[in-house]
Amino acid sequence: MKRMAMFDWNAMKCFHLRLFLIPIISLAAGFISALLVVPTNVFMFLFFSVNTFAVEEKGDLNKLYLTLPVKRSAVVAGRYVLSICMGVAGLVTGIPLAILADRFSLSHYYGPIGWFLPVVTISYLLFSIFNLCMFPILFKMGYSKGKFWGMLVPNALFAALYCAWVIVSSLPGNEYLLFNALEYASTNVLLVNGGMIAVATLILLCSFLLSENLYSNRDF
Repeated sequence: MKRMAMFDWNAMKCFHLRLFLIPIISLAAGFISALLVVPTNVFMFLFFSVNTFAVEEKGDLNKLYLTLPVKRSAVVAGRYVLSICMGVAGLVTGIPLAILADRFSLSHYYGPIGWFLPVVTISYLLFSIFNLCMFPILFKMGYSKGKFWGMLVPNALFAALYCAWVIVSSLPGNEYLLFNALEYASTNVLLVNGGMIAVATLILLCSFLLSENLYSNRDF
């Protein structure tokens, strides 16, 4: 599993320079609000891990795997380990980027530092949901056939969630909905943040098991 993750990472060396674009995109989101930086950063790092599917297809690596003593489950597990590592990198780098973005953001952040905990857990939840929307499709269909739906579904979901939030928060009496939600989440850490972490982990596990099943039954 670890070896497959390292193999995937080394196989996409040609894409490594693109990592430097992610902080720029995240800081651009931070121009609207610093609270958007962490989820955007995690989202972009997850997208970066999808490059492994492109490299796999271009190099016809699936047929290579068939000639090696490598189980298909190990291929899937390695891909998920790499994506999780990318997600963690997005979280770790996203927090200092959010602090930096707040200096020039149109919506200056005045809340306590404790509010960033629910932002991090929400980012992990979104990471798991988007992973579920993308990886099983790509493992089933491959990059060329699956990239349209694999990219469309999470992007459409992200846009829908953002639009829904804008609409709900703009309703009369909901002017401080975001701040109230963050305050509640920061004061009920175990219930809210623990619950989101548990749900996110369950979703990620379901995504892995589904991908493993689809990839194991795929013909090459």
